[in-house]
Amino acid sequence: MDPTRRRIRKIDRDAQRFVARALGNADLSLSDYDMIHTIHHRPGITQEDLRRKYAQDKSTIARRAAKLEAGGYIVRRPHPEDKRRKQLFITEKGSIIRNAKVEAEAFYFEWLTAELSEEELAALCPLLDRIQLRSRDERRQEFVHLLETYSQTHPQREM
Repeated sequence: MDPTRRRIRKIDRDAQRFVARALGNADLSLSDYDMIHTIHHRPGITQEDLRRKYAQDKSTIARRAAKLEAGGYIVRRPHPEDKRRKQLFITEKGSIIRNAKVEAEAFYFEWLTAELSEEELAALCPLLDRIQLRSRDERRQEFVHLLETYSQTHPQREM
């Protein structure tokens, strides 16, 4: 059984819902904010790279990129080596919304932990760091080890 009882995911969902309401931008989904954030950190990322990162099909990523471009959050430019590929870059408007999202998230987590004592935070933060680093390291390896273990313990089901 899941020892966290999915609490980490539920907290993350609540944080993202708060951010969406705090920013009041009904035109952007949580996935749109994530894409803007990714493009901010990886200027020139291609739509194919985003497709792999988010494990979504080509047309979904293309539609989301077109939506963000139409909204003025990103620009798409032809790749210098392959004109069929598009590189994505954040605009000033995209940077503003990305920074507002980061600020709103920080506010939420400060509020969330405000009732914890210094001792409780001192115990909690190192544990969260260990969990986050383990997750990050596996993600950076594209979940190869975790997917292998999962496939061995969870037979493929027809869907």
